[in-house]
Amino acid sequence: MERIDDRHLEEIKRFLEESRGELGKLVPLVRKHYEWESLPELKKASVYAVDGSRMAKRLSGAIIYAVSASAVGNDLYYWNDIGALFPYSNADDRIRVHMDTLEKRMGAMIAEKADLVLMDGTISGALIRPPSYANSTTQKLYSTHGRNLLEASLDFLDALNIKWKEWRRELRKGVISGPSLLARGREGKSIFQILMEKGSKSLKRNLWWVGDTENLIVLFEYLEYLHALDRLLDGEIASIAKTFYRSDVIQTVAERERLKKVPIMVDTPVVASLTGKSGYLRFSYRKGPKDRLAKLILDLMEHGMFPNLREILVLDEKNNIVDARIRPAYIRFADGGLIYLLEVPEKQDFEETLAKLLSVAEDEYVIPLEYAHHSVVIKKREFDAYVDAILSAIVGEDESYLNFLRYGREPLE
Repeated sequence: MERIDDRHLEEIKRFLEESRGELGKLVPLVRKHYEWESLPELKKASVYAVDGSRMAKRLSGAIIYAVSASAVGNDLYYWNDIGALFPYSNADDRIRVHMDTLEKRMGAMIAEKADLVLMDGTISGALIRPPSYANSTTQKLYSTHGRNLLEASLDFLDALNIKWKEWRRELRKGVISGPSLLARGREGKSIFQILMEKGSKSLKRNLWWVGDTENLIVLFEYLEYLHALDRLLDGEIASIAKTFYRSDVIQTVAERERLKKVPIMVDTPVVASLTGKSGYLRFSYRKGPKDRLAKLILDLMEHGMFPNLREILVLDEKNNIVDARIRPAYIRFADGGLIYLLEVPEKQDFEETLAKLLSVAEDEYVIPLEYAHHSVVIKKREFDAYVDAILSAIVGEDESYLNFLRYGREPLE
């Protein structure tokens, strides 16, 4: 290994020394305004954890990708899918939303049998930060197609409710492997054909949708995500984030103490310095305008859709999302352990939810979440081998597909 450059070492030490100085000033102020509480007694419960994974391969004319979700508790459940997209600018976001949809759908279905479902990451992030591409697409489509789009969206959500029951029955077997987005059609039929066969008057009335089919599919994918999120919020849930960069505690202390200069630092090192003992610190997220909820979504809520989303979101008079009814806390499961971010919906009893969570906590972390993470990871070598086998079979049938499926790094491998 090469010798460490002293200049690099000194640069990082200088940064840490400055940060430690700020830390020393902040810790007593945080103690003044916040309390580190002891963990409650654990409560025996059926607790499941859900995590997701994704992997993509960029080819000359397409992106082939895999998404998966797993739930681990008394049993193991697994859901995976392979998809393909043209390499447009929002392709990565659509793949991420597909994975998130699977996670939340899995969590919602497991919540029907579990006392508590733990989600990896945060609940609030899913609520207050709608995908920007989906929001802009939704606004544009609704301003163009108005009532026709609203009726088609209601028809789509009705069809999704029926499909939900089929998926739930299939998941009881333990594994689902196959198409998981109704928005992309089924068995060679587009979503528009499916909805018309089910009697969608909006789509049958005229051909308003023909010139916007790709954007409408993107919108329906977003509705599918919101549908899964809304169903998830109907159950007893909590989330635990391992990586997060928040400064709500520092900002609040700076405001209450009227500090002239707000330190540029995140909460984690400050909270970790309060004590080395296990426990938790409750706080509140800072309120303020975030993203605006699309008018189509608001109108769908007025028609009875997404009732749990409607209940948990806090909107201002301009329909900007300003907050979510979530109780956050920084938590440490064992003395000397790491600090994690815990979120619990306000409608649930925080202490009871935490007591259930502790029934599956061991040392520094929560065992089902660890198992869910390891069970769901898509390994690159296995993914590449599977995709290569699919592509070989396709090209074997028709070589004209090859121009879509070349891999730019072929000469380097």
